[in-house]
This record gives sequence, structure tokens and C-alpha cells, in this order.
Amino acid sequence: MRTGTRRLFYLDVIRALSAVLIVVYHFSGSVYLSGRWSGVDVLHATINGSWGMTPVYCFFMVSGAALMHRYPAGERLDIRKFYQKRFVSIYPLFWIAYVLGFFSVFWRLGHLYDLPSWCLLWSFIGLDGWVVNWFPTFYMVGEWFLGSIILLYLIFPLVHRAWQRNKHLTMAICAAACAGLFWYHPFPMDIKQNPVVDLFYFLLGAWIEEVRRRYFHRPWAGPSVWVMSLAVLGVWLLFPVTNGLPSMELTYSAQAYGMGMFLRQGFILVCTVSFYLFFMGITVWMEGGKDGNVRLPRLRNLILEISGKSYGIFLTHHVISQLICLHFDLANLSKREILTVLAMVFAATWVMTLVIYRIWQCIKKQF
Repeated sequence: MRTGTRRLFYLDVIRALSAVLIVVYHFSGSVYLSGRWSGVDVLHATINGSWGMTPVYCFFMVSGAALMHRYPAGERLDIRKFYQKRFVSIYPLFWIAYVLGFFSVFWRLGHLYDLPSWCLLWSFIGLDGWVVNWFPTFYMVGEWFLGSIILLYLIFPLVHRAWQRNKHLTMAICAAACAGLFWYHPFPMDIKQNPVVDLFYFLLGAWIEEVRRRYFHRPWAGPSVWVMSLAVLGVWLLFPVTNGLPSMELTYSAQAYGMGMFLRQGFILVCTVSFYLFFMGITVWMEGGKDGNVRLPRLRNLILEISGKSYGIFLTHHVISQLICLHFDLANLSKREILTVLAMVFAATWVMTLVIYRIWQCIKKQF
């Protein structure tokens, strides 16, 4: 991510790591469906429950920090160019990945979904995973996240204007609305798909970047925040503090599951922010070598490569994981064998990601 000529490398670190963790988490779903689960498995959960929403919410936070910094206060937002750039960055790759996924589903099932053809419209505009609770869709590779990020991009000019006028008030209003939805959510969608909740995390990333830019140059600020985030992550991973609360994966509101669900949502928020801040601190260390040199330059290059292809990973990994897992009896594999299958999923996902980017580059050359 760039602001002027300076790249915000910590956003690349968090995006790349979140992409990797989402692949792991969705693979763990296949292991879970095989009936192999027993107790806490690091592929799926910590001692305090599922961690699956943390990397997803971090994606929203990275998007908010990147866009608000790309269009800082005082800079006019050219709406036409903004939408044009978002369209080009989202839809061509999605359509390529969707076509490949469409044929893979046909190959796996031997038939297509028994739905009216007009339902393909939802997939064409990338909202199939978001509207699936209301309408039948050919939902395959988009995931609900894509629909949510498209909606955030659509409203971004209005959000940007409100943020410029009073970022603290905008953040406070969105946080209050989000807390209200944590308490009472009457909509048929999962609460994590609600645009207000996603907007809250989107703005939270932008707000954290504002704080980092203003205060992290002070000698005490960065280390103290990093230590506090490390302490929270230690509790999350090692100490059972949420016994009796609903599962972290049950992201519904409190009126359905009681006060425990409200507390669970707060726990998800604290852990997600701590995860985000911890790797922000790691990035500061990586960029703080002697004479201004970057520590671990090869690792940095790898992170940049994964970050730059994270959208392709997001589009391809789910179908790849399903196809590969069909060929294995996961319930009877050893832990080492399951990790080997996971490595195969990563390799195949990366290859398919490179393929869709290559196809897109070839198409662009024709126009």
C-alpha cells in the first residue's frame, strides 16, 4: 500500500498472513466434515474457540486503512476514476476464477445446480454469496466477503466524505450501530455479513492507521502496544477464558443467544485488533535494520508477492481445497498426512492463482 512514495508494508504483512490463514481455516472445514475432529485443533480453533473470523475482519481493516490513506484528508476523490479502478481490480479476475470454478463443480457433481438461469446474474455482479439468504444463487467461489467488499466500495465516496469532516464522530456512530447489531440483529443473514459490521472493521483499520501515524514515532508507543497485543494473544491461545460462552463461529446477535454472545463478539474484536497490532509491530522490527536496511529481505519479497496475489488466493482456494480433499479419506489420515494434503492445497492454490492472473494479463493485451 502506498501513500505518496512510501509503502505501508505492515498492511502487506497482515494481508498476506490473513490470506494464508483463510486457506488453512477453510481446509480445516473439510477435515471437520470428515468427522475427524477431536478437541482443540490449531487448524480450526484455539483453546477459546474458532479463530476463523479474525483473518476475515483483518482483510476489512487492511482495506479501510489502505483506501483512507490512498485518499487522505484534503484530497478530492474522483468518483468516476475510483469506481473504474475498483471495477478493474475486482471483476475480471473474479469472472475468470468463477468460470474455472463453475466447470470444476460440473466435473465434480456431474450436473449444474438446478436453478433458473437468471440466478447467474447474482454471480455476474459478485453478490451471489451475499444475497444467498434471500435468493437462490450459483454460489461457488465468491464467498460472502466479496459481496461485502463490493458494497463497501459502492458507499466509499459517502464514507470518505464523512471521514474527512469528522473521523472520530463517524467512527463513534458506526461503532454504536455495530454494538446495537451485536445485541439485536433481525436480518436473515449472518451478522458478520451485515454491511454495518463490516464497515466498522473497515473504519477501524483506517482509525488505527491514523493513530499509528500520529503517535507511533514516540519511543514508548510502538513497544508498549506490541507487548499488550502479545499479552492478549497469549491469553487467546493458552488460557481458557471463554468457557460457557457460545462458539466463536456462531456470529449471531445477543437476542438469540443471550449476553454470552455479546461478550463473544467483544472477545472476537479484542483478539482481532491484537492480532493486527502484533503484526504491525513485527513489521516495524523488520523495517528497522541497521543503516535503514530491511531485515529478512527475502521474507519481505515473499510477503509482497503473496499480498499482491491475495485476491486471487481468496478466489481460488475454496474450490481447490474441495477438489483435492475429495481424493483423500481425511478421517483416517494421520496428522502428518493431513499437513501434507494442506501443503498440496497451498501449492495448487498458488498455481491456480498464477493461472488466473496470467489469463487476465493475456486478455488485457488484446484491448
